[in-house]
Amino acid sequence: MSAEEKLRRAATQVVDLVLTEDCAYLDALPDAVEIEVVTPLSAVGLALDEGTANELAKAVGLFLSCAAPVARGMPADLTEAVAELRAGLREYRATRALEGPGRGRR
Repeated sequence: MSAEEKLRRAATQVVDLVLTEDCAYLDALPDAVEIEVVTPLSAVGLALDEGTANELAKAVGLFLSCAAPVARGMPADLTEAVAELRAGLREYRATRALEGPGRGRR
């Protein structure tokens, strides 16, 4: 599995966990967590649906920076999914750096 596929899989896991149709998970989050993560996570979802891999990486980076201050208030399953997303972004960025400028970009 490529680094981009791992990033997309991890991003999908977090989006699907929090932004479900019934909003039950989202409503159960502590208010501080919900306030910090909903908007950037929506951007991740949009990038998954309509963006390039680089746009997804930017949205994930924004989400992770917003989620960091409230990480202690997250439920364990969200904390684990965010950790996988962070690892996926790190691997994607490392792969992009090895490819060099202009190679493999969408």
